[in-house]
Amino acid sequence: MTTRAAAQGRPKDPRVDAALINAAIEVLNETGWASFTTTAVAKRAGASTASLYRRWPSKQALAGAVARHITQAELSGIDTGSLEGDVRELLARKRRILEAATGPALLSLMGQAAHDPELRQILHDDVYLAVREQLGALIAQGVRRGELARGIDGTQIEVLTLVLIGTALARSVFIQTAAPEAAEAELRLLLAVITGA
Repeated sequence: MTTRAAAQGRPKDPRVDAALINAAIEVLNETGWASFTTTAVAKRAGASTASLYRRWPSKQALAGAVARHITQAELSGIDTGSLEGDVRELLARKRRILEAATGPALLSLMGQAAHDPELRQILHDDVYLAVREQLGALIAQGVRRGELARGIDGTQIEVLTLVLIGTALARSVFIQTAAPEAAEAELRLLLAVITGA
């Protein structure tokens, strides 16, 4: 008699998942999206392509897992006790993403998304919506603490989300090293919009 686990196949090993995600980040950083292949990722991870395809059926789905890994690991759980502290921490985490090994990989995916509808949808769901949700959560925390009289509307949150993501993309293209005061200026502009100052 077969058990349910046996009927569903061998359970996935989370260590293999992590190895494949890390390998995908490395390959994206080295080759960019144009030369990004599931075969190269599996080889780098020391895994079979079959084990990769059991987890993600396409390179776009794998890219989505990379984006999800980056955003969930870095952007969730911000609560410093103040709205200004929360927004400052959000911006600091954004900088950490871009300055770490994950940064070039994420920027490569975003650059390619305009030419790949499936990848665009994945990044919309796993990056844009994650940033928007986190920003909305920070504003809701500010309202609960009494720092804000009310929240801001959905359209403003959408625009602020695009600003947060867009400045990262623009900086990667136009400015190699941002001046230290740029981060403070970005913080002040975001707070001014959120608080209506």
